[in-house]
Order: sequence, then C-alpha cells, then structure tokens
Amino acid sequence: MRKNIRFNIFRNLGQILTSHSMNTRSTVIIAAVLALAACTGNRDTDNARKAATEENLRMHTEAVSHDSCQGRKPFSAGADRAVGYIAGQMKAIGLEPFDGDSYLQPVRIKAAQFECPGPMVMQTPEGRISLEWQEDYVAFSARNESRIDIRGSELVFAGYGISAPEYGKNDFRGIANPEEKVAVVLVNDPGLGGGDPGYFNGDNMTYYGRWTYKLEEAARQGLKGVLIIHDDRGAGYGWSVVRASGRAKMYVDADDGYHCPLNGWISQESARQLLGNCGYDLDSLTKMAGSPDFRPFSLNSTVSVSIGLTFDRQQSPNVIGYIPGSGNTDESVVYIAHWDHLGYGTPIDGDSIINGATDNAAGVAWLLETARCFKALKEKPRRNIVFIAPTCEESGFLGTEYYVANPLFPIEKTAAVINMDVFPLWGENNDVTITGYGHSDLDGTLADLAGKYGRYVMPDPDAYNGMFYRSDHFPFVRKGIPAMFAKGWNDNRVHGKEWSREQIARYWAETYHKPTDQTHPETDDYSGLLQEVHLFFDLGYRLAQETGYPEWKSGSEFADILER
Repeated sequence: MRKNIRFNIFRNLGQILTSHSMNTRSTVIIAAVLALAACTGNRDTDNARKAATEENLRMHTEAVSHDSCQGRKPFSAGADRAVGYIAGQMKAIGLEPFDGDSYLQPVRIKAAQFECPGPMVMQTPEGRISLEWQEDYVAFSARNESRIDIRGSELVFAGYGISAPEYGKNDFRGIANPEEKVAVVLVNDPGLGGGDPGYFNGDNMTYYGRWTYKLEEAARQGLKGVLIIHDDRGAGYGWSVVRASGRAKMYVDADDGYHCPLNGWISQESARQLLGNCGYDLDSLTKMAGSPDFRPFSLNSTVSVSIGLTFDRQQSPNVIGYIPGSGNTDESVVYIAHWDHLGYGTPIDGDSIINGATDNAAGVAWLLETARCFKALKEKPRRNIVFIAPTCEESGFLGTEYYVANPLFPIEKTAAVINMDVFPLWGENNDVTITGYGHSDLDGTLADLAGKYGRYVMPDPDAYNGMFYRSDHFPFVRKGIPAMFAKGWNDNRVHGKEWSREQIARYWAETYHKPTDQTHPETDDYSGLLQEVHLFFDLGYRLAQETGYPEWKSGSEFADILER
C-alpha cells in the first residue's frame, strides 16, 4: 500500500509539472508534495526504530553474561551456550544465515599455553638481575615449538621499536646480526607527551604505538626477540592486564611466516633496574628515543629465559547473519560486536567468572537490536547489512581477521564498519565520543545524525591509549575500510561530565577484564544503549542507501591503502 501511495504522489507531481507553469502557486504545491514524500520516506525508519526495546537489550545482555556462559572463553561449554543464544536470536529476528542454514563461520584457532619454569636472567655490567615470571615479566611465542630457549642473547635498546619512513624514523637501523639480538623497546609512540600534534599525532596514539605493531615489526626486522617496557599510561592499562594475558594466547591456525622466538613485556620497575645497571636512566632514554635521529645501541647485557609451550587446536565460530539489500549488489555495511571474553580470573569476593557484561555482552545486545530495527523496515536499504559477532577479539581480533580474509561480501565493497565494544550501563548521554576521530568523513555524518537527538560528537579524550587499534573494526581499517567506533559515556544526561569522567576512571581500574564486570539488575540502565541502537541504525541506514563510499581524511595513516 505504501508503495502505491508514493507512486501516486510522484505521478501527480509529474502532472503538475506538465500542466502548469512554474508560478508561485505551483511552486507551493510542489513543495508541499515533496514534503509529504519526505514524510512518508521517514515513516518506515521511525517505525523500525521502535522495534528495539530496553527490555530486549536487558534480556540479551543478561543472557550472554550469565554465569552459565562461564565468561565466554572460546572452546568452553559456556562459550558454546553464548554462541547458541546469539545464533538463535539472529534466526528469531529473521536474519539470513551465513552459510546454508548455519549462522556460524568456523575459525581454526591455535590456543597456546605458556609456562616459564624459571626467572628471566639478565647479565648486566653491574651484575645479575633475576626477574620473576608474571610479577616482573611475561614471555610468549607464536612459534610451533614445544620449548623456546633463549641463552645469553645480546640486549639492544631500540627506542620505540618503530620503522616509520614518513617521520624519518627507524629505530632498528644499524643493528647487525638481528637474529642474535633481543630488542628492548618502549610502549606507545614518540608523540605521547611530546607537545607536537603533527609528530605521530601527538598524544593520540598511532598504530606504531601498539604492542602488536612492535611484535610485527621486530619479526620483520628478523630479531630473535622483543621485550616491551610497560607503563600504565603508555599501554592504556595496568600490569594486571599484561599478567592476565601472559599465560595463554590464541592465533589463527595458519602459517603466518616469521615470528620472533621471544615476545614479551617487562615491568617498568624491572626496566629501570636493567637500564640503571647499564648506566642509563629510563626517563632520559625516553626523551632521546623520540627523536628521528635516535640510533639503537647495545646495552652490553644479555638475557636468558625458557618458555614451555603447549597447543590446543580447535574451532571457534564467528556468528553472522545478514539482510540482503534491495539493490542486487555485493556492496555491504557491516555491524560488529564481539561475543568472546576471558573465562575465569583472579577471584574477587569469591567470584572468579569474568562475565564481560559491558565487554561485550552489552555490545552483542546492541548488535541484535540494531538488526531487529533493520528487519522491521518495509523497504530494505540498497546495500546488504551484515551483522557479525566475532570470536577471539580478546586474543587480537582473530575472528575478524579471519572474516576479512574470508568475507560474506567482498571486503573492497564494504562501505564502512560500525563497531560497539565496552559499553557501561549508566543511562543516557549527551555526547558521542568517537574513538579514532579525524580519520574519515564518517565523523561529520555521525555529527549530523547525533544532532537530531540533541547529542554532540567529541574526540576521545583518552586517545593516547590507542583504543582505536584495540577492537574488531581494526582488521577492516588495515584493509582500507573506514570504521566508526563510538559511544556516549563522557557526558551523562543526569550526572554530567565530571561524574562521567570519574566513572570511566573507576571502570578501567575496578571493572575492565575483572569478575566485577557483571550485570546489576537493580541499577543497570539500558536507556543509553538504546540511544546507540537508534543512532547507529540511522548511520548504517544512510550508508546503505548511498552509492558512494565514505572517504579517509588526507591526514589519516590509512588514507592510501585502498582505492575504490
């Protein structure tokens, strides 16, 4: 019926144009007709938004973060329960399955367990330093070996562990026989605290600052190993997060080429002791390492450590459903929110299950209710809409990496990615904080849409922690696909900005990746999450109707990756 109404509107408009001159009266009539057409065009999306409810958001969040899901660590029975729930909800909503009648995309994963039987020993000019596993260092490897033995390998200080020709910086230049050397490097990048927003984006971390990049670059340089010096601000998290991930890691089960035999972290206190024994001061070296003129140098010290490795090879699925577009095209818009979490951890008040209510059961709830809105549309948008709940985000977004290599629709024809990760249930917000602000023209599109809800966009004030490089949109970004990673949480509508900043600080310190990340039925407020369903439904709808692609801004480090 609605299509017939629209057809009649435009048929009448054509009659007006052909039978009347463009005088004042006909202009008014045309304006009124176009206004009516616009009104009917919005009615469908207005009704579709109503399909999402706070009750559904609560139901999904509580189900996916329930104790029975055991913290959703991949390969566990609890993870299977969570996956089954998400796939069942996709089916109930009416999404098309990923493959035949299945919503699951199996991802082959190699889970590695690490055990360091003794200390990490460093022989320095001032004597022997013995570092305790987990307390002072963590060590791991992606090698398919049962044991890694590093014996008396020379330590070199390699600044930030960066090779960035665009900044004239190469922290590895001149290292002879790298296969015999272990590099000690700083976390983050030289822009942090440097006062120059044009140098490595100032306090806003670039990918050069991420620990994953440093491992990748050390392998490209052919080094035997790399040890990253931890500090809370530079890493964006405390030593407890490093320690929690130091016993096990997961990798896509494939031959990915060369990996350094030794990867690891050392605490800042341990680094100060090492460098002090070598006649250096960490703070002074940090300033020196920021210069493009920095050259690596030997610490005249050696390191020895052993790592025992055991492997478990299994499959863990991405959960994927989609809505075919109306345009008979292989172009798509992708929504993403990871389902996995950490399983069990150090008990707090007798509770060891890291339920991951905010990270990322709430994100999964957002994904499902956004899908419900799109399914409620009477007229589907032009592009396909894909909804992905990936596995193994906490292990380095392995599920998303796999999807990018094995997509439902061509990656180069993915218009954009919209990601939700870590959403505390504090109620409605005035802000929309964009993590990765300034990278693409999606910022302006979102600002326009947010304004209609009385909200405003703002850059992430904590961009130094590199969160843009720490969630599931990033494998798409590395392929040149613009991504939106945003949420409101810096300006609560009831409590204001100062309260919000206090809550964020408390969240990172007391909740993130801890058993305290669980639902609180008496106090949880899902109105803010519903805000994000509505806003990002609008963003995805607009992107799905367009024929062009969002563009990277010229200053983005990802601007020249993909031409479309």
